[in-house]
Amino acid sequence: MTDENEETEENEELQEKLQEIKEQEGVIGYILRDTKSAAIDLSDPTKIIEYAVLSSAIIDLTDSMTDSLQMDEADTIVVESEETKLLSLKIDDNRLSIFMEKDTDHNKIQKILQ
Repeated sequence: MTDENEETEENEELQEKLQEIKEQEGVIGYILRDTKSAAIDLSDPTKIIEYAVLSSAIIDLTDSMTDSLQMDEADTIVVESEETKLLSLKIDDNRLSIFMEKDTDHNKIQKILQ
C-alpha cells in the first residue's frame, strides 16, 4: 500500500470517528485542520469564526509556551470556561479541536480517537 493510500485510509477512519463523536451528547462540534485545509462541523454555524479563532489561538499559544519552556510539543490540550470545554489534539499531521459542554467527559471522547 502506498503512503497516499494509507493516508487516505487513515483520514477516512478519522472522519468516521468524528461522526461518532459528533453524535455524543454535549458535543458542540469540531474543527479538523491539516496543512492544506480545514473541515468544520459545528451545531451553531453562526459561530464558526469565533470557534476557529479560539482553536487557532489556543494551539499557537501552547506551541509558543512549550517552545519557550523547552518542553516537548503538547499533544493534548483541554481548556474549560464556565459553560464550554475545548479538547485540542494533535493526530499525525492534523490538529483537531472538539468543542463541548463543560460537563461532557473529554476523556471518553479522546478514547474514541485512539
